Parts: sequence; C-alpha cells; structure tokens
Amino acid sequence: MAPLVAAVAASIALAATAHAIPEQGTPEFDEYMGGLQRNGYNLNPDTAWRAMHQACVGGLPGYIGLELAAQGVIGPGAQERVFDVARKYACPVQ
Repeated sequence: MAPLVAAVAASIALAATAHAIPEQGTPEFDEYMGGLQRNGYNLNPDTAWRAMHQACVGGLPGYIGLELAAQGVIGPGAQERVFDVARKYACPVQ
C-alpha cells in the first residue's frame, strides 16, 4: 500500500510542475519556438516541447538526445545549447 501512496503523491507533485511549462499553441510556446529558430534550431513542435520538458522538468535521459540528433542537433554541446534556449524562453521562473 505504501508504494501506491508514494506513486500517487509523486504524480500529483509532478503534475503541478508539468503544467508550469507552456503547452503547444500558446503564445509562450510560440515565443520559445521563435527563440529556437533565432538560435538556428528548426525543430518540429513535438520535439521542441519534449526538449523543453527535459530542460525544465527532467525526464528520461538519452531519448531526447536521439530525437534531437535525428533533427540535426549534433555535435559537442549541441543538445545542451537547445536546453539553454528552453531554459531562457520556456522554463518557469522560480
């Protein structure tokens, strides 16, 4: 029973954090996409949202790296530069 209670508590805590980042179709998300484009990254919106989620909230390491590489974000530090843009334009100020 204790693991179930812990899982529910964790999902509630993470849900509040997940809703703090902009959703696709909002002006904030459009500003973030513009920031990516100004920095030379032309990602599709789904990948951009997942990269933002990874940078702001965290997630499964490695998966987003493959997705970014498939869209041309390659080279030393390229993934971290995308995350820096996300942190600048999309992560909530805490």
